[in-house]
This record gives sequence, structure tokens and C-alpha cells, in this order.
Amino acid sequence: MEDATKRRILVIAVALAIGLGVMAKLFVIGEPAAGEQVSCTVAETGAQIELRVDAVESAMALRGWRCRQEGDTLYISARKVPVSPLFHEGHYETAVDGKTVEKIVLGDKTVWSRGA
Repeated sequence: MEDATKRRILVIAVALAIGLGVMAKLFVIGEPAAGEQVSCTVAETGAQIELRVDAVESAMALRGWRCRQEGDTLYISARKVPVSPLFHEGHYETAVDGKTVEKIVLGDKTVWSRGA
């Protein structure tokens, strides 16, 4: 192969790798969903706290939900990605045992606290 052909192949391969990386970051990895990018509905039913989270933007899906409890605070986080065949759900529902939780934080926003 000639040097010019090898260079063209290398440039095309690098461009494809960069393009795939950008597409993966945008459509698969996403970015953390901040408090203003989601709306949250909380209902207390007996000893349970029911939580529904919706993406504010209709073209965004929520994925990668993580819940962790530290003391009496439940931290919930998610990532937002554009709606695609891989991720198309723009909402999340869960029920939490209200006996062990005093506060629920979604992203960077407190969405529920006992007595508030």
C-alpha cells in the first residue's frame, strides 16, 4: 500500500473512533439529571412513600437509576440521554419504606422530607 492510502485509512479510522465515542457519550452514557431537569411527585401511603419522577424534556429518557441510603437520607440519581431505541423511558416509579427515611434527595434537590 502507498503511504497516502495508509494515511487516508488512518484518518478515516480515527474519525470513526471519535464519532463512535461522541455517540456513546451522548446516547448511552448521558449526563447526570439535575433537579430542574426532572419533576417529582411524592405521595405518602401509610408506611410507604411513593415516588414518581418524570423528565421535563419530552425528548429525554432517564436511565441508570441509583439509590443509596446514608443514615436517614435516601439519595436517588439518574442519567439523562436523548430518547432512542436503547432508552425510551422518561419516567421512574418506586416505593420506599417510610419508616427508615426522613429525607429524599433527587440529584441535587430535596424532593421530600418528613414533616415538610
